Amino acid sequence: MTRDEFMLELEVLIRARYSIIFVNTLEEERALDFIAGISQKLNKRVVTWTCTRGLQIDGKMIDPNTTDLMDAIAKAENMADEPTLFVWIDLQAHLGQSPVYIRRYKEFAQRIRDGMPSNSIIVGSLTEIPVELQKEVAIIDMPFPDLDEIKTIIYNFAQPYTDREDVFIDCSEPTMDALGRASIGLSKSEIENCLAKSLVKHKRISAQDIDFILEEKKQNIRKAGILEYVATEHMDVSEIGGLDNLKKWLEIRKAAYTPEAEKFGIGWPKGVLLVGVPGCGKSLSAKCVAASWKFPLLRLDLGRVFGMYVGSSEANIRLALAMCEAVSPSILWIDEIEKALSGLSSSNQTDGGTTSRVFGTILTWMQEKKSPVFVFATANNIASLPPELLRKGRFDEIFFVDLPNEHERAEIFRIHLERIKRNPESFDIGKLVELSGEAKWGDDIRLTGSEIEACVNQALLEAFFDGHAGNKVERDVTTQDIVKAIQQTVPLSKVRKDEIGLMRNWAAENAVRASLVPASPAKPLASGGREITVGRNIDF
Repeated sequence: MTRDEFMLELEVLIRARYSIIFVNTLEEERALDFIAGISQKLNKRVVTWTCTRGLQIDGKMIDPNTTDLMDAIAKAENMADEPTLFVWIDLQAHLGQSPVYIRRYKEFAQRIRDGMPSNSIIVGSLTEIPVELQKEVAIIDMPFPDLDEIKTIIYNFAQPYTDREDVFIDCSEPTMDALGRASIGLSKSEIENCLAKSLVKHKRISAQDIDFILEEKKQNIRKAGILEYVATEHMDVSEIGGLDNLKKWLEIRKAAYTPEAEKFGIGWPKGVLLVGVPGCGKSLSAKCVAASWKFPLLRLDLGRVFGMYVGSSEANIRLALAMCEAVSPSILWIDEIEKALSGLSSSNQTDGGTTSRVFGTILTWMQEKKSPVFVFATANNIASLPPELLRKGRFDEIFFVDLPNEHERAEIFRIHLERIKRNPESFDIGKLVELSGEAKWGDDIRLTGSEIEACVNQALLEAFFDGHAGNKVERDVTTQDIVKAIQQTVPLSKVRKDEIGLMRNWAAENAVRASLVPASPAKPLASGGREITVGRNIDF
């Protein structure tokens, strides 16, 4: 919802005499500004109430006794014959303290609806509406400032400092546009705080302040405690070994976020689900894609969503999704989604249906979201995934990430050798590829990408220790060190051989291969005993 849409909707609710209007926001000052604008248009006065100052008109207290909610409602009833917008700040926190407050406020709202030329508006953060009021309340979410409003906020903040010689103020259109776009998702006060910080620290307001703004966004996400802002600096898709099908698919979707694609009529992609063997690059892919697309990567920890109070879990997930939309375009990363949804089937018996409601909120949002938020979900156990999540419309595609083939293992070895600042050409990559696959263990047992990384790290540590312990001669890591580390490893694909076989059988019919089909024919699976091609390639 845009600011103009919000203003229009709020005006319609006021003119329609809704008995209670709940404006869901943490920006009460901005909400009061909007309400004041509507009051002038409708020729109604504004009376505000807080628990510390009681009823006020134009910032002046009407009666000191109205700090008590019962006295305030009684006074408001006496004033309601004159066209008035009664604005109650954070009233929802007080209504829950006593059923008497709920009944008294409901009677007040009903009297307004039955003929008084006034309205009752609650401004605050939506937690839980008392059951007794739910049929009376119309909830409207106040959006964050849009680009045009943000540019106005920045311009108005900067104007008083333009004539000062000790500060540099750049109000050019390119600077306003750059700062405005970086500030999308922040409140008015947060934007002004960033600009004030730059004035104090650097004596300027310019395009260089974008770093302050991005840091403020990170702080907001940390304060919420549900989302984690994942750093992706210095990462790139070149760090992913193999998964060429997936990388090509993602590269095409990246183009959908350009202005040219929007003009062409292309909609924003919904997201992708990666299922498959643990340790084969699913999580790394999320980080590298965010870095490549230059989008913020927000990791949703569903375990933090579930709160101890009734209704708090649903409020938490709504807040998390709203924050993702506020900082869009962004990537929402839900890692190992099946673990958070493991109790879905028994939710009604174990948690009163909380897990089901949270899951339903996520599904509805994924289906209907209109903001450019790309959902990147990963799962290791497809048996635990509910079928509602897998149907078309939730994700654009489902990819299966298998054990790396020979070509991919060679690429992974090269990537990790370069990471430790060694020249891959100095190592026998062919021998390492051979020993990390079927040649050593047979029966389609191979090392995962994370196991290859662990072997390289172990070899590096062994070489260092061997060269420094007991006054030995210092030496560099060699192919033989990595071979030794491989020989000491028990592959996950051996330990969980049957589970991987079942995943492959499922993926053959339900998913796209994240990797290109290797040139060698597929080997028989232990679970099915037949030759299959796991998934399919995409014809780009």
